Amino acid sequence: MARLSPTLNQDIKVIGLVCFPHLMSHAYWLVIPPMYVALIAAFGITGNEFAFIGMENKPFTVIATVTTVFAMATFIFQTPVGFVVDRIGARAVLIGGLAMEAVAIGLFGFATAYWHLLVLAAIAGVGHTVFHPADYAILSARVSERRMGRAFSIHSATGYVGFAIAPIFMTGVAELWNWRASFILIGMIGLIASLVLLTQSDALRDTGQTSRKKEAKAEGDTPAGTSTRDGIRLLISLPILMCFLYFVLHQMGGGGIRSFLVATLGEMYGTPEVVAATALSAFTVGSVFGILSGGWVADKFGPRIMTAFVTLVPAGILIALLGWFDIRGVLLIGVLALSGYLIGLLIPSRDILLRSVTPPGSMGKVMGFASTGSNLGGALIPVVLGYALDTLGGHWVFWICALFVAAAFLTFITAKTRFVG
Repeated sequence: MARLSPTLNQDIKVIGLVCFPHLMSHAYWLVIPPMYVALIAAFGITGNEFAFIGMENKPFTVIATVTTVFAMATFIFQTPVGFVVDRIGARAVLIGGLAMEAVAIGLFGFATAYWHLLVLAAIAGVGHTVFHPADYAILSARVSERRMGRAFSIHSATGYVGFAIAPIFMTGVAELWNWRASFILIGMIGLIASLVLLTQSDALRDTGQTSRKKEAKAEGDTPAGTSTRDGIRLLISLPILMCFLYFVLHQMGGGGIRSFLVATLGEMYGTPEVVAATALSAFTVGSVFGILSGGWVADKFGPRIMTAFVTLVPAGILIALLGWFDIRGVLLIGVLALSGYLIGLLIPSRDILLRSVTPPGSMGKVMGFASTGSNLGGALIPVVLGYALDTLGGHWVFWICALFVAAAFLTFITAKTRFVG
């Protein structure tokens, strides 16, 4: 019987240990939105308590602010946490951040006032900052070079699996018991995962990066932007800012659907929560298959404008249709699965595009900065869509999300034509 090589064994172990926390981080990003209706009822939120800032009769705007606090905390602290990872190593930061986020999410189940939700969301958001800096540091140091691409692909895909699991888990447990049990149980899962990582911490060392830097220096391959000033100058250059903007718009489009689909379908068409959550999970599962398929597309064709056109434009049209028509049952699930697949199909090409405008030796800082665009988009979109749902009607939620998907396509074109030879 054939035996796995030691390096393959190590790669499988490291990828598994890193990717499960990444799955949990994406699940935690999406545990609050499916509970909007339950939280509004549980805390008696009407918006009138915030009439002095114009929130009267806007309960969805008020509860969506909890998600905005979570996302803003992540956006503000993610870059500093990246520096901490470089200074003290990734494994302690990863384990501590996962535990912090898991405990904060679990404590949602014990909250008795709206302000408790805001404080816990901020703490969870700070814990959420660790995953991209720590995960990429560990994978880069511990996975064999020949499997690095597949490791990153699996890493991205597991994040979307987390998106798919969260709505069904939260609504399903709430249906079986109550909304408090949903938060407590999913918090416990993350805390147990952090304890497992602690027992396997030797596999999460990222010291290999230091030796590779020394080797590169010895060979005279000096990375671009080695000083802090050069790095900042690179990050605010137009090509990188355009990629950053792509992440913002991508999150505001696809992330907006993930955050508001359940509530909007219920408000507009009376779609049962479990059915809407199943459709939302179909959207995310479609994205996972799109990412895995997109790896082959990106390798074969590169970051082509046509790839962006045939993915994001049809996806935007499908999303916009939900604002015009009461689509139900299997057809609803199919429409969302297909739109998710099309959006996911472009993600590997997007990563190649980002690499094509990044100087050698600067991928870490550029990816870290660009990915904060998702945090910014995630912070902005809940309030935008919450206001739309409160004042303009649910159809505007779908049309706004479709518009942001299209805007991401336009950003892809600009970056491709201006900055790639």
